[in-house]
Amino acid sequence: MRNSVKFKIIALLALLQGVFGLLRAYNWVQIGANLFGQGLLLLPFVGAVAVMRGLFISVVAFLYVLFGVGALLGKSWAWACITAAVIHLLLVVGALVQGASVLEAIAWSVIPVILLFYFFSQRGDAHQGA
Repeated sequence: MRNSVKFKIIALLALLQGVFGLLRAYNWVQIGANLFGQGLLLLPFVGAVAVMRGLFISVVAFLYVLFGVGALLGKSWAWACITAAVIHLLLVVGALVQGASVLEAIAWSVIPVILLFYFFSQRGDAHQGA
């Protein structure tokens, strides 16, 4: 049943989310690197925070990619996807608290919610074992 079309779509969604996450992480690292050379104290500190945020986002994106590649290879690494989706949604809640718009939060949450719904639905439970 792992070769079902739904499971392949879920794996591709996770890969897509991982690629977008890596691109966003790269953007944060670039912003941080640009701020390192400016100012004496405050801007390099803000740059370091931006780089750390980019590295954290890249870890979450790597978990999505890990699941997607593993799923397409027939491995069951559902823990990676569930972990990434939960952390991602916590980041979205944090962004909402910091003032992000609700529309952006909804856009950021679509794929993680789909992935979590799949894994916690009846059909998704068959793919969590092993």
